[in-house]
Amino acid sequence: MSGTGSTTFVERADDIKPCEGKLEIRSIDRKGRVLHTWKTPNVIVFDARVIMAHLLVGDQVPTYKIGYIGVGTGGNAPQRSDTTLVAEVHKQGIEPYSFPDGDNGQVEITATLDFGSAANGNTLREAGLISLDGTTLFARQVHGDIFKDSGIQLQYIWRIIFT
Repeated sequence: MSGTGSTTFVERADDIKPCEGKLEIRSIDRKGRVLHTWKTPNVIVFDARVIMAHLLVGDQVPTYKIGYIGVGTGGNAPQRSDTTLVAEVHKQGIEPYSFPDGDNGQVEITATLDFGSAANGNTLREAGLISLDGTTLFARQVHGDIFKDSGIQLQYIWRIIFT
């Protein structure tokens, strides 16, 4: 191999996807009826590598734990280089996470924007998984326009799958 070993590795590391994500959003009315469901894959951003490396060795710093699902009005296509939502309007704390299919390398993270959410009055177009201290983006995705008002809850269900 020629003298480009570390450069070649870095270029390849940027292309490796050790995990993938799927986002489901449910619009629910006051009677508990699901009005609409959106499903889309998401973009795991480069900073996710930092989070995963620290968690692998048991680092308990809040920067390295997922604590929020952020929502915003930005509609720019997600990029792996994203470090924040484009136009964040609210961060919602996550609910207890689950391992939906047993111990097979998947985790499900959920947050619900309730009827009285601070996001009310906004047309939401983007969502992101954000660290517990609010500083590090793990994943981001855009979706079709959803006008959030006091008549609906929005349930964000994010599944991360380690491949």
